[in-house]
Amino acid sequence: MPGADRSAAPYVSDDVSDVVVVEGRAQSYRGNVHDELKVVLVLDSGFIVRRRGTTFRAAPGQLVALHADDAHSGGPDGSGSARWLIMCVAPSLIAEVAASDAVRFGDPVIRDDGGLADRFRAVHGSLYEPSGRSGSALARETGVLDFVAALARHAPEAAGGDEVTGAARQAPETVREYLRAHLARNVTLDELSVVAGVSKYRLVRVCTAWFGLPPHKLHLRLRLDRARELLRRGSAIAEAAYATGFHDQSHLTRVFASAYGVTPAVYQATFRGRAWTGLAPS
Repeated sequence: MPGADRSAAPYVSDDVSDVVVVEGRAQSYRGNVHDELKVVLVLDSGFIVRRRGTTFRAAPGQLVALHADDAHSGGPDGSGSARWLIMCVAPSLIAEVAASDAVRFGDPVIRDDGGLADRFRAVHGSLYEPSGRSGSALARETGVLDFVAALARHAPEAAGGDEVTGAARQAPETVREYLRAHLARNVTLDELSVVAGVSKYRLVRVCTAWFGLPPHKLHLRLRLDRARELLRRGSAIAEAAYATGFHDQSHLTRVFASAYGVTPAVYQATFRGRAWTGLAPS
């Protein structure tokens, strides 16, 4: 629902409970103190932040990162129709990515962000999407973690590299087998982290390095592989969709065609050595 008026009511996704998002008309405030990292993007207006006697100005569309426990005032610097997107990230999630002070900025305005604002908008919007489908939790959590990591890299003292040692060496195989055993479930990064014995963020990094895919995309690929196997064995497309966690036959068809360039029906007919006639194979 891009651009919809969500009345500035705080919203928490079922999949990512340690992130709160807000969308609505931008407002002025004074003496705000919070326990979490708050990232603000104001549209159709600039934004002013006053903190410890200093005034900072963000141009329309620039991100503002306000770290915890630091009183500040702020508000839009323009028309009364300005809107803002806000994302509040709990310290527990930040700890998955970097040290607690890795997202503290002397200047809260993120300048020359290299596309970070666009990434923020995509992640923010994803947290409003319906939850519950297989892969949705992994995709949303991974998006948030990747965004926080990218934000940390813009801090004055960016975090260093990530050496793969200990449990992280075994994580890819452990994760793949777990995802393969739970194809139809909406697996979360929290449970994958427990199973693999590494932090959520490190899990994403190690899996991406090993498979070339983050966990949510790996899960989707495994589900599609299983769907192909079922189709080759003669399962009905709707049955294959249900068994692999897709919402329905149409959902599987869209994703399958995007991945392989043919629909499940064409794939199944071709595998059986028959040309597609428009009717599902019996």
